[in-house]
Amino acid sequence: MSEDGHVMSTADRLVYMAHQIDRNFAPMGQERAVVALNEHLTSFWDPRMRAQIIEIAREQPDKFSSTVAAAVALMAQHSRAERADPALFNGVDEAGHCDAG
Repeated sequence: MSEDGHVMSTADRLVYMAHQIDRNFAPMGQERAVVALNEHLTSFWDPRMRAQIIEIAREQPDKFSSTVAAAVALMAQHSRAERADPALFNGVDEAGHCDAG
C-alpha cells in the first residue's frame, strides 16, 4: 500500500521504492547519489525488477526524478552488457540480495 492507503501496481511500487532509496542518498549530492543508487539497484534488486524499472523509464520518463532517471539509465547501459552472459543471473552472491520483500 502507498502512504495514502491505496494499493499500488507493481510498476508504481518499483518507482516508489527507487525514490525512497534515492531520498536516502540525496545528502550525497546528485552526482554521487546517481552512482550510489545505480549500485544499490544493481546489487540488491532482482534482474526482473531491474528490467521492469528500465522499461518504465523508457515508456514513462516523467515518473522519475532526475536522479532516479539518471541511475536507471546508467543501469540500462550496464544491463545490455550483462545480457551477453546469461551466467550472470544473480552474480552478486546467489542468495539473499533482493529488495523484493
